[in-house]
Parts: sequence; C-alpha cells; structure tokens
Amino acid sequence: MTMPGTRIRAAVGLAVARLRHDRTRTVLAVLGVTLAVVATTLLGSLGVGVAETGQQKFDAADRDLWISGGPTRIQPGTIGGFDTGIVDAHNVSRTLTQRDTINTAAPLLFQTVYVGADPDSLDTVVAVGARSSGGLALTSGDGFGPDTAFYNEGAYNGTPARKLVVGTQLQARFNTSNGDQLHVGGTVVDARRTTYTVAGTSSTFTRFLNTPTVSIPLAELQAMTGNANTDRVSLITVDVADSADTAAVADRLEAEYPQYTVRTNTEQLQAILAERIILLAAGVVLVGLAVLSGIALTVNLLTLLVLQEQATLAAIRAVGVSRFVVVGIVGTQGLCYGILGAAVGLLVTLPASVALNYAASWLVGFDGLVQLTPGVLAAGAAIAILAGVSSALVAGWRAASIEPLAVLQR
Repeated sequence: MTMPGTRIRAAVGLAVARLRHDRTRTVLAVLGVTLAVVATTLLGSLGVGVAETGQQKFDAADRDLWISGGPTRIQPGTIGGFDTGIVDAHNVSRTLTQRDTINTAAPLLFQTVYVGADPDSLDTVVAVGARSSGGLALTSGDGFGPDTAFYNEGAYNGTPARKLVVGTQLQARFNTSNGDQLHVGGTVVDARRTTYTVAGTSSTFTRFLNTPTVSIPLAELQAMTGNANTDRVSLITVDVADSADTAAVADRLEAEYPQYTVRTNTEQLQAILAERIILLAAGVVLVGLAVLSGIALTVNLLTLLVLQEQATLAAIRAVGVSRFVVVGIVGTQGLCYGILGAAVGLLVTLPASVALNYAASWLVGFDGLVQLTPGVLAAGAAIAILAGVSSALVAGWRAASIEPLAVLQR
C-alpha cells in the first residue's frame, strides 16, 4: 500500500514538473496573483499612511479641539477665496479663554492673498491670520505681537503692524531675510501698493497645510480680505487644560454654541477623510477588482488545464494512480501559484511603495503617505493564498470528477 507521505511527495513532484513544463500558464497565473497582492498592499499602506500623517499633523498643532462653522469651502470671485463660518471671533475666543477648563482659544483665518518681492510679479499664497505669532515655532526673527492695536475693540482703525512671518517654503522661494519687504494684498491692486516687513520664519503652518504660507496679524488679514465687518474666521483652535476632560469640554461647547461644530483631533481627521469618501471608495473598488481578477485568472487557468488535459489525467488514473494523487497534482499547482504570487507581489511592493511615495509627494506635497506595515504585508500574502486555495479547490474538484473510462473511450 502506498503511504500517504509517498503520495504527497509524488503529487508535489508532478505538480512542480508541470509548472516548469507549462511556463506560459505559470507566468500568467503568478502575474494575476501578483497584481492582487500589490493592489492590496499599496492601497492598504496608503490608507495607513494617510491616517498616520493626518494624526501627526494634528499632534504637531498641539491643539485639542477644533471649532468651525462648517467645512471650509472655496468661494470663487471673492477676495480671499475661502468661506469663513465663525463670526465675532475675537469676543468668542476671549470668552472661551476665560474658562477654567481652557488654556487658550486661538481664532485662525485662512485666505488666499497675493504676495511677491516685486509688485509686478505676484504669487497667490495661503495667508493665515493669527492673533499673534506666539503660537508659531519661529526659526528666525521675533514675529509679530497681538493684533489688538489695529483691531481697536472691533473698530479695525488702529495702526497696523505691517509685519508677517513667512513659511519655510516661501522663504526659500523668495530668499527672504528678516527686515525684507514683501508686497501683500487681497487683490493685485492692493498688493502692489502695500508692503509688509518680514519679521520671522516658521514651518508651523507650512507643515500643517503643506503649502507655501504667510502668517499675518488676524485683524489685518480680516480687513485685507473683507472679513472685518462681522469679525469672521475659519476656525478656533482650543487648548484644553490638563485637568479637564477633552470630550466633556467639547460636549459643553457644542451645547452652548449649537451653530458651530466642535471636534476633537480624531473627529477632525475623520471629517477630512469623510469629505473624500468617493475617492476612498474608488480605491477600495479598484483593489476589489484586482483581487477578484487575480483569483478568477488563476481559477480559470487551472480549470482550462484540467479540461485540456483530461485525456492525460484519465490515463494517469487508468494506470493505477489514485484519485487523491491526481487531485493533489492539480491542487498543488494552485497552491504554488498562490505562493509564487505572494513572493513576487511582496517583492514588487517594496519598490512600488517607494515610487508611489515619490508620486504622492510630487502631486500633493506630503512625504511618507505610503507606510508598509506587517499587517498590510500579511493581508497581501493572505490574498495570494486565498487565490491559490480557491483555484486548488475548483480545479481539484474538476479533476476528481474525471471518469477515466468515459474520457478514454471518446
């Protein structure tokens, strides 16, 4: 009687021989599985990287709560270009800061302005309006003080500081030094006749927004972009006291300011991702199609192999080879396709992730968006094994159903 171990060795040996013999079919099957593995690992790594990068950005901001009047939308044809949802921002932030549970509440205004060293060569840049530069990590200069002088208790008729802090990207573009003059304005006309003195350099908002920025006293940016009449800002960031519970503070603020949205760091990140749900869904669908295509290709190739070689398999059965060995030969081929596809797919994932990181950095400016993790690689390998097992089961069932006499009598 043939021992089970001998049968297994025979099935594996014959399967490997067939893989070597029919190299075209082997290459096609392995490529199909590889495609499924690479699609799974790259999208999974991108998802992990986006979440990690977003969390790092919020952690670097050193804020606990984000108060907004809704999503920041582009408003074509307006000065500044962005919708602003919070009104009476100076008074609201002052009231919040007086609470025992809150250390600071900082209103921020995001607008696009025209900036340039030459009045005839102006670039559009994201300007961030802040009460002062105290919250910025300055790499040079002294920054600018509170905007209270120009704000003048809401009259916006005081003396403007006319100072700004340039982001590191903009500093490199214009090669500015502290004390240099830059033309700044909400319109081209205003920018050509208005100059600001560079009072420092900071990477704070450049890293957070990943775009060239300038930081300007809040009241001055409001007046520059038409947001002074109602004291509008984009959002208010809140630093909660160490002794207070962040979630409880958020609930209390939402109850007192129902017209505004209050989010924690995690909720703010989730909201940003939710706004891009269509793009995320498209990526998931593409991966699903790649996985299904890889499995279908592998199953079809093995099924066609069984159909094309029915006579050979029937002859093997007729000379006394058991059904178990025949099924083992075909099934082992499917498993080999999965294992080879997993190995090739994981090897391809490494350089592909590097290339995708370069592409993402070039397109959106963020580095390290694709982050390979053991879990993601394991998921890719699992997809490959699933493809191999699926093809092995289907092809093995077809091989087991072959009746030697019926086939050989045709």
